[in-house]
Amino acid sequence: MTGSLFSLISHRFRGFSDMENSVDGVNAALDFGVAYIEFDIRIAACGTPMIYHDEAAPDKNGQHLLLSDHKTADYAGLGGRFAHMPTADTLFAAIAAHPHKNTRLLVDIKDGGFEEAIHALVCAHRLQGRTEYVSWVPNVLYAMHDIAPDIPLCLSHWCQNPSAGIRAKHIVYTAEAGHIPRLSRDYIHGERSGWFVDGPLSGRLREILIASKGSVCVPQDMVSRALVDNYHTDGLRVSTFSYLDWDHINDHQSRFNIDLYFIDNKDVFEAVKGE
Repeated sequence: MTGSLFSLISHRFRGFSDMENSVDGVNAALDFGVAYIEFDIRIAACGTPMIYHDEAAPDKNGQHLLLSDHKTADYAGLGGRFAHMPTADTLFAAIAAHPHKNTRLLVDIKDGGFEEAIHALVCAHRLQGRTEYVSWVPNVLYAMHDIAPDIPLCLSHWCQNPSAGIRAKHIVYTAEAGHIPRLSRDYIHGERSGWFVDGPLSGRLREILIASKGSVCVPQDMVSRALVDNYHTDGLRVSTFSYLDWDHINDHQSRFNIDLYFIDNKDVFEAVKGE
């Protein structure tokens, strides 16, 4: 093992508790002293930001329901995963109250059109100095740059043609010559979508990422050295997801010179602490 704790991102706090994207998980990750944590925000029907990755979750009967179709007040009654889903306000409060104040927060926003409310919560808990906004939804990043131009932004994107399996689960938009426009839609709510950029990003969105001192995130099975080198020329960091062991991380560090790695296994962090 040759890596560092400072190159690792705890991906949804996986391995730090039985349930990902949970308050118990974030507290355990902060107790451990991880350098970066990443978690996801979806928006309920009432406009409340919730901590969850997918657009739908299983209720007490195992039926998958859209978060965007139900108000937060109804979540407990729906049961299943809904009953254990923290609000963003609750998670931010736990982070703000924790004595470990150096961990950076990668806030992955899955629904567009709610940026003012999310940023207001971050500021209410005085976490804006530790936050980077991440999204597969470019409109989120365009809006956040208008709201908080000093906060780093990260675009997640596919950099090779997504497989049939990915396309079966996602709405896939395709960039033209690397350019991703700002869409006219006010809200992108309750869908799982992202952009395929054939190679590196170009145009106005890249300029925004550079201005924010931001980054890009791509799947680890799509990354190339040429892509990383291209982004590095403009000072853009590159992260990849996801990893379970140091052999894989070290191989990709040597071959691709990646900056940050999303980690799904606590043992990877334990190996660093054990040295």
